[in-house]
Amino acid sequence: MTENRSSLPDNSVEYHIYSLKAVGDRNFSKKSYFEEIRFSILAKIHPFLKEYVWQEDAFNLAVHELDARSLCLRGLTRFGDNIDDEWFLVFLLFLISKEFSECAIRVNDSDSEFLLIEAAETLPPWIKPENSNNRVFIYQGALHIIPIAQHPGHITWLPAGEPDLVDALLALQRFPSITRVKPSVEAPIRKRIDKYPGYIWSNFHHAHCYLPASVAAILQQEPKLVAPAVQAFYCRDPIDLKACRVMKHFPPSSRLFKRRVRFTRCLYAQLVQQQFRPDKRSGWTLPPPMDPQFKANSLGCKLTCGFEILVSRVRTKTAENQQDGAEELDVEGDPRWRMFLTSLQKNDYFKGELDGSKLYRELFREAKSYFARIRRDETNAKLDWNRGSEVLDLLKSVSWDEEKLKDDETRLETEDDDSWLQVSEEEVDRLLAGYQGSNGAAIVPSLDKFLQTVSGLDGVEFPSEDKEETDPVQFDPDKFMESVTRMLRQLGGEDGDRGDGDELDEDDSEMSSCSSESSVDDDERAELDKEAAEFADYMKAMDEELASTTLAKSFVREGELSDEEDDAGRPSGDGGPPGGGGGGGGGLPGDGGQPVDVDLNAVKNILESYRSQQGIAGPVSNILKSMEQRATSQ
Repeated sequence: MTENRSSLPDNSVEYHIYSLKAVGDRNFSKKSYFEEIRFSILAKIHPFLKEYVWQEDAFNLAVHELDARSLCLRGLTRFGDNIDDEWFLVFLLFLISKEFSECAIRVNDSDSEFLLIEAAETLPPWIKPENSNNRVFIYQGALHIIPIAQHPGHITWLPAGEPDLVDALLALQRFPSITRVKPSVEAPIRKRIDKYPGYIWSNFHHAHCYLPASVAAILQQEPKLVAPAVQAFYCRDPIDLKACRVMKHFPPSSRLFKRRVRFTRCLYAQLVQQQFRPDKRSGWTLPPPMDPQFKANSLGCKLTCGFEILVSRVRTKTAENQQDGAEELDVEGDPRWRMFLTSLQKNDYFKGELDGSKLYRELFREAKSYFARIRRDETNAKLDWNRGSEVLDLLKSVSWDEEKLKDDETRLETEDDDSWLQVSEEEVDRLLAGYQGSNGAAIVPSLDKFLQTVSGLDGVEFPSEDKEETDPVQFDPDKFMESVTRMLRQLGGEDGDRGDGDELDEDDSEMSSCSSESSVDDDERAELDKEAAEFADYMKAMDEELASTTLAKSFVREGELSDEEDDAGRPSGDGGPPGGGGGGGGGLPGDGGQPVDVDLNAVKNILESYRSQQGIAGPVSNILKSMEQRATSQ
């Protein structure tokens, strides 16, 4: 069993559903078996699809031939600018794999294994794009990754190299406890999909639009047609605008009716942000922009133009097309309809209603319409042609009562608040904080740990790297600087007679004894004395220069923070670096000797440098990443 992975169109997602029963068993490799699975799946997820408005393509499945002997179910959905469609699809696939335990599912988009991209920070280090093919599956309601064989004994049950699809499915079937990923790896994906199905309704936006009676009647009959109409207007070209000049099918009558139209947030944002003034020849007249009804008139004009564009793209039907359309009307004569209806009944779709009751007839009509749409999608590959034909057919069949539409205007519910279109800086910070945000108290101990790491020819061994510690190097920066200072003073003759030794501690004595045992000639000693004297003069001159500047005022000293600022992120005294005395760092030239808060100044400078990067990668963000910290603009 092989599968050719071709590149996908942008903003599209492809999914394959394999039956583990069909692996190696010809009795389950027949098309009729997969057709039965297909309509069972569609019946199971139909309650979730009833209200969902897709951006471009709906969820779809068809029997797909992998090779001469192998079949599976395959679907391809274009989601356009609405990334929510992609994650709703993932939610459906997890649900399908849970309800149909014999099914294993692969899903990828134009970025390939986007599930791995979402979980990138928690993935095991061995998995990479080049070795992930045929290893990532959704199975029994969970994410599974087939590991690579670590030693020859694993090859007997784990596929080596790039696994064949059959080998991968067999490993998945035999060792699900081994292939299932840890909860921490699956958590980012769960965070995306656990909001469904409730998010379907919270993602809607209702807005008032002034529409011709014909458009109002069509939307009342098929509310989901708002999506192709918005897409047609949003992606209009000069040829489409010619149709909008004439408005042959949806002319603005003398009376427009105010309706409450349901969009998804993505569709509403696309429509409301478009700048458009109708051609005078179209008959549309918009009120001034400051008029309270301008937005409703503008939205209605754009939406009506979208319907006009959809219909204008429909080619003239041939006799063969008309015959196909007539066949599609005979839904109940299709044997697959009986299969679909039986699956609905098994899943309690009719909620115990008696055949012939009002609710039963309504649910039956919805199921029949959904099945008819499946048939149309199979026949017509192009979405615009299909939806335009549907609009044209509805235009010929629907009827409306203008008096009733006028009366309905007085009972319209209020439109939804669209303030969500404006995202404040605080909201951005809140969203960023959801991705492991950091504060000053978290940075200080991480920075201290970072400074104490070992650096070699291969670079710094970051704290996040999981390596065995055999004999860690202990480095105390305070003692090191003290030893260096004492040594320089000795070499510079500042302490008088070096043979005195009264001011040397035990460590300095050891360093001095090591120095005395070294064979340094007089010329080298003189050179060292000269360099030490120059260094001392240089430091003295620098101190005198800094004493006349305001540099000392730029540092925050201990006790200068208010209680509010202290609670907002200043680390406690216990969180300072070793030997730091809780952040005390001594005085500066000309500052009166008040100790500097080293910890707070370090955090302050780090965050200011991070802010100056303006979201672009830089040295500070790289250091914070190595310390397993992330900062927000706050």
